[in-house]
Amino acid sequence: MSTSDEDTSVCTPPEIRKEASNVQCDQLLPQKSKEFYLKVYAQFKDWCKIKKVAKVSENVLLVYMEEKAKNKKASSLWATFSMLKQTLKLKENVDISKYYKVIAFLKRKNDSYTPKKAAVFEKHQITKFILEAPDEIFLSSKVILIIGIAGACRTDELCNMKMTDVDTREDMIVINIPQTKTKSSRKFVIMEPTWIDVVKKYLTKRPSPDMARLFIGFRGGKPTRQNMGHNTISKTPYKIAQYLQLPNVDEFTGHTLRRTSATILADMGGDILSLKRHGGWKSSMVAEGYVEESLTDKRRIANIIQGTPHHINLPAPSSSNILCERSEEVCSEMPSTSTHAATNSEITIPVENFTSNRNTSGINMTCHNCTINYYFK
Repeated sequence: MSTSDEDTSVCTPPEIRKEASNVQCDQLLPQKSKEFYLKVYAQFKDWCKIKKVAKVSENVLLVYMEEKAKNKKASSLWATFSMLKQTLKLKENVDISKYYKVIAFLKRKNDSYTPKKAAVFEKHQITKFILEAPDEIFLSSKVILIIGIAGACRTDELCNMKMTDVDTREDMIVINIPQTKTKSSRKFVIMEPTWIDVVKKYLTKRPSPDMARLFIGFRGGKPTRQNMGHNTISKTPYKIAQYLQLPNVDEFTGHTLRRTSATILADMGGDILSLKRHGGWKSSMVAEGYVEESLTDKRRIANIIQGTPHHINLPAPSSSNILCERSEEVCSEMPSTSTHAATNSEITIPVENFTSNRNTSGINMTCHNCTINYYFK
């Protein structure tokens, strides 16, 4: 026992110490993954017995992680270190978070590791599957695809979804996810008419509501009395990719639906805050990791760096002129046409295109390369 522990035990009343001793260390581990924590700890202790290690030290853990690195990926090594950090602290009061040599070793292993990311569906592929795949075979898959993408759902969330979580309305379907990985509920809606029709068709084909779970098995186009399991739902993107005859079908996993949803949102201009709210992510880094590189964002960056000119579509000119000034120089006059260059130009816009404001003598607009002042004549 360390000095700080001794001091604490002296200051702590005996009855409190007795109650604390009754609390098992295993109860302090995450309940959902407790078995994994205990398994990793048991494997480490078995290795220590074989190596005749009496006390855990930094060198001991470094050798153990080096042996594990021979047949484990960097992500698995970090997971092992994280679980050992918590179990050793609880069971033996050993803090390996200060083992800097071990951490440096894991970081070096991580340098050469490129994690695999699940493939994503494109919007036209989603539409093709929903419209063309026969409902007799793929109705459940269509609903899993629709709900998974509309709500950026994890496989566990789809598997545990219940009929009471689905609120069907005339022009939308509202779905609530009460239990998530981050222990916070979230809600989303389905508004696309075709998607609503598919979900409603599935709901009418289900048996009586005495089966709580939303997703149940179908055979020959008819529902069964068996709930759809985790593995079946996670393989749905793979089956969809097979139907669409996409390359690398093995890359379409249970994460595909969640990543597809985030990628579409990012490609349509959604920011990190919108992504975090949509998918229930707490970390900006995790949210970015699910997002495929957005071509829309890359085109915007290319326009800024390469100076690609933008054009503004304007209505026919009238007698009211607006002068575009840059660096205190009046822009040269351009011919009055329905399309004008937005840079270094004098353009003409009808007054009725602007909201009147008696207190405003001009309109200030900030762009990427300059500040443009519009003044009314």
